[in-house]
Amino acid sequence: MTKVLVVDDDYLVRKGFIAMMPWKLHGMEVVGEAESAKKALEFMAGHPVDLLITDLHMPVMSGLELMREVRRLYSHIHMVVLTFHDKFDYIQEALRLGAIDYITKIELEDEKMDEVLRRIRERKGKEDVQQSFYGQLPSLEISLQASDEQKRAEALLSRWAEGNWTIDAEEWATLIDETLLLKPSPARLQDELTKGCEKWTLLTPNSYSSPDVDRMKTWEDWLAWIERFRTAVGSRIAEIPYAPEMIHCIVKAQAIIQDEFQSDITLPDIAKRVGMSRSYFSRCFRDITGQTFNDYTREVRMKHSEKLLRQTNKPIHWVAMESGYPNEKYFSKVFRNWAGMLPSEFRKL
Repeated sequence: MTKVLVVDDDYLVRKGFIAMMPWKLHGMEVVGEAESAKKALEFMAGHPVDLLITDLHMPVMSGLELMREVRRLYSHIHMVVLTFHDKFDYIQEALRLGAIDYITKIELEDEKMDEVLRRIRERKGKEDVQQSFYGQLPSLEISLQASDEQKRAEALLSRWAEGNWTIDAEEWATLIDETLLLKPSPARLQDELTKGCEKWTLLTPNSYSSPDVDRMKTWEDWLAWIERFRTAVGSRIAEIPYAPEMIHCIVKAQAIIQDEFQSDITLPDIAKRVGMSRSYFSRCFRDITGQTFNDYTREVRMKHSEKLLRQTNKPIHWVAMESGYPNEKYFSKVFRNWAGMLPSEFRKL
């Protein structure tokens, strides 16, 4: 049961708010109330509290000052703002201080009490999951706009998925610091970390083994795993006579081919997308992967077509289209050169 403390200097507002909310339906219990920030701090010093709901405008010590003290003394307590003034600059400051939500007078007048508590419960649950994953870390200083925070988190996740942190020590350190600050969703972070690692497995297949997600419960677990991965990749890269940045460009190219082989991809297009000249890209791709661009692309497509021929009964022209060959006749010719038999013969076997 979530233990709630309600703080408001207006006696009638405080009592009415406590009485009207369906606390038990959402696993909450009001264990205390206070008429001032000072009284609230005294209560928290002697009683366990999970959720603080406080008015912002109180005499002597404001709700914002109370939140600063709670953040300093009781970092585990979630905070919600109860505002009957709806001034956005005050709400912004409360969010910066770690408030997970705010309740306005309009919502209460419109009898949205159940919706309000459901929203608070869900946000508290998300915070608890992140706290469990990342450990006891400082709360995020939320940016002026919630959308800005979300954009920063999405950009962070994209950089993990990009995989450049594997070879760039500065990027690695920066991503760790920003992850601890922004605390993105653990599930999303795990997905993007895995994507970043999988790109390198195209070049260094022996350096990657799928993480045991069930045993990796914390950020420290994942950090240890990806550090081992970085070490393995670094050892393999040391054997290749190209700069790590150039190798990363080829890894990016491989990932693009893996993702887009069903479309009409060409060497000049991929070279441009990874920032290399056509001729230099062609040479680097061959030296680093051991295959020409065309051979690598054909291998990706042929392996996919083999999978479709084994696992589906779709007609050959459909398999050809799904493998990046709009011309069935040409596809059959390429496949025969690859497998030594026609697609229909391969399917029978």
